[in-house]
Order: sequence, then C-alpha cells, then structure tokens
Amino acid sequence: MKMKLFGRTLVSGIALTMLLSGCSGSSSAGSKVEGAGVLTDEEVTIKFAWWGADIRHEAMKKVVELYEEEHPNVTVEVEYGAWEGWQAKTLTQLSGKTEADVMQVNYNWLFSYGKGKNVFYDLNEVKDYLDLSNWDKKYLEAMQVNGEQAAVPHGMTGRVPMYNEQLYKDNGLELPQTYEDLIKAGEVIGKDNTATGEDNKYAFVNMGKVSKDLFIAQMLFNKTGEVMQTDGKVNYSEADVKEVLEQYQAFEDANAFPTFAQDGSIDTNANPEWVEGQAGGVYEWANSLAQWAESYKGGEAKDELLVGDYLLPAADQNVSIYVKPNFGYAVSRNSKNPEVAADFINFLLTDEDAVKETGDTLGISSNKITNELQVKNNLLEGVVKDGYEKLDQYEQTVMDPYFEDENVRNERYTVIEAFRTGKLTAGEAAKQYISKQQDALDKHYQK
Repeated sequence: MKMKLFGRTLVSGIALTMLLSGCSGSSSAGSKVEGAGVLTDEEVTIKFAWWGADIRHEAMKKVVELYEEEHPNVTVEVEYGAWEGWQAKTLTQLSGKTEADVMQVNYNWLFSYGKGKNVFYDLNEVKDYLDLSNWDKKYLEAMQVNGEQAAVPHGMTGRVPMYNEQLYKDNGLELPQTYEDLIKAGEVIGKDNTATGEDNKYAFVNMGKVSKDLFIAQMLFNKTGEVMQTDGKVNYSEADVKEVLEQYQAFEDANAFPTFAQDGSIDTNANPEWVEGQAGGVYEWANSLAQWAESYKGGEAKDELLVGDYLLPAADQNVSIYVKPNFGYAVSRNSKNPEVAADFINFLLTDEDAVKETGDTLGISSNKITNELQVKNNLLEGVVKDGYEKLDQYEQTVMDPYFEDENVRNERYTVIEAFRTGKLTAGEAAKQYISKQQDALDKHYQK
C-alpha cells in the first residue's frame, strides 16, 4: 500500500496544531476518556515491558512514576532491555503465559505470533479506558487482526540515512547522492584502512543484521520498483538479487562499508566507530535517531550530524521507500486487569507530563493528543524531526508485516552473511535468497 506519512500534516502543519493545542489545560487534561468507567480502588499490580536504548528506558520509568503518583493503588512493575533477543523473549513469555500486562509490540508480531489469529486483548473491549478516537482509522487498521484491535500504534517510521557530515568535510567530500558517490567517498575516507584495524574509517556503516537486510531490501526496491513480497510470494528474480549483492560487495571493496571481518561486535548506537566519529553514516529508524545523536561523541557534537537523502542507483531516479508502524502497545489476553492496562496506555499517550518525559525518544506520534502535546512543548526537534521530514519527501510503501517476520528475515540474512564471508558466490546467494525466503513464507504466511 503506497501512502504519504502523516508527517506532512503533523510536522509541516505545526503552526496549525499549536493553535489547536495552545489552549490545553492541566497536564492530565487529555488523559481521560469521556464517559470512562471508574478504575478499581483496590490494590493492583500490572507489568509494563518494552525494548529500546537507555534514553527510552529512563523516559519510560519516569512515566511509570507519574502514573503511580496519580494512581497510588496501582503498582507498575517494569521489564525492559535491548532489541536484540527481545522478540524471542516475548514469544517465550506468550507461550508460557508469563507476558507483561502492557507490551510494546512490533508491527509484524500481531500477524505472525498467532498465525493469522489475534493473540492479544481486543482493545475494542476497553475503549472506555483507552480512547481509540485519538487515531485516524487507517492507523488503527494497520494493527487490526481479523477485526480485533490487537494493538494501537505509536506512530509510523522508516529507515533514513543519517550522516556524520564532519567526517565528509574533513575529507573534502560532499554527502553522497548515488551509489557511485558512496564508492568514491569510501575510497577517500577509508584509504588508510587495514584488514581488521580498530582505527578504520568508513563512509557508511550498517550496524547489525537488520540494518543490512533493510538496506539491501531498499536497493532491490530501487532496482525493480517492486516490494519484497506480495501475498506471500517473493517478487524478485535471481538476476535482480545477484546484481544488488554484487553492488553491495562493491561498497565493501571500496572501503565504503566494513567487510564481514571488519564488522564491529557492537551493533547498537554504542558502537565505538559511531561514538568516536569513524563512521560516516548509519541507516536507522527515524524515531530512534535521538539515541544515535546522544551517543555520537558523547552527545556534544549533534551539529555534525545531518539526515541525508536516500542513495540512488542514478541521480535522476525517483524511488519509493519502506515505512511501517514503528511499534504499538498491546494488552495481554491473560491480564487480570485489562482496564488498568488500557488506562496506563492512554495515560502514556495523553498525559502532558508523560509526553514531555518521553519527548522525541519514541518518534513523532500518530495519536492526535500525543502529537498536539509534542508540538505544544516543542518536543519535535533535532534529527528526529529532520528524519520524519526526510521521509515525507518520498513516496512511501507500507511494509508487508511478514517482511519483518524473524523466520523470514533470518533466511535472508543467513544468505547475506554466507555471501559476505565468501561461502557463496553472488549467483548462489541470489538463488538461496529467493528459495529459502519463499520456503519460510510458504510455512509461516497466513492470509
């Protein structure tokens, strides 16, 4: 489904939104659902689980404190960690019915966890506590499974390139616009690189398997104009994939990207190459850019960072980019207090003090109240705001949720890794990239 992100309305329309929100009352004015039921006054404990970086962890813990202050009979236990391994952990908890009452969830989980059935609480059943009217219908529909509201989205997002512009300036270079520009930049920036040197510099670094997978997927989208899969069927030919893998190899050969042997052991914003300014750019979710800006040179050199244009095979080419709901909030089917869980989500999204605490660490929200409060309190700034404005300059296509299913993605990445290590030729890798991904779709895809 092709679309334009809400950014043009919510970012470019800041002045109008400020007028609408400028007369807002107390900090909790938007946090109650009109005609809502009364929450229990008995002692209640719920658990809230999320993933992210430290900047998000600190913000979420403060939101929990605010909620407990307003609801002294409610204790909110927290569970949080990094993204790596979080999906497997959540799935294990769901299988054992030990999951949190309130869960931050990824887009694809809603469809893949239940094999086409909703495994989360239908939020339509608690709409007296969680105001569903605060979202446009199209955003709610993105997180519906068989007519049930499995989760509510925080917002939409996409991966964008963010550059260490200073590294380019130090080498007398402009930011790259095309694949050829990136290769030339790599030859200059990485001219003194060694096979595994810690002091190596690169024009761009794809941190971790997800970034590499999505970067290659965007390259395939650029080349063919076709999305990765449609109705459970891979759209690409072996020739398409072979050409893109060879192009990716050319980036590594030119020192534009690290090779497999040069990849750092840390694939988060704590990666020393990024922190110390040795990486010329990263490919990251727009809603997560703040944490990368904070870790870059200790957060003291944010003016050296710039959200750039998407790399193109040719300068005159127009492309469509992938976007998705950045994440959502779901309530466990096993929760003993779904009304309280729903009220907590509503509080997180509509209480002014809570929104101020999260700032832009969660990205620009598609919840109308959250966004009004983000604008009113000048929370939409820096690279996160720039990232969303960059997304809105391109035609966008919403990812098929199975695009990010771990069973499917892992097949793609296993092939990518085998190619990068030299175990497979480009032709062999292209064949397996299609066949193994298709086998996984045949096994897991549910209409």
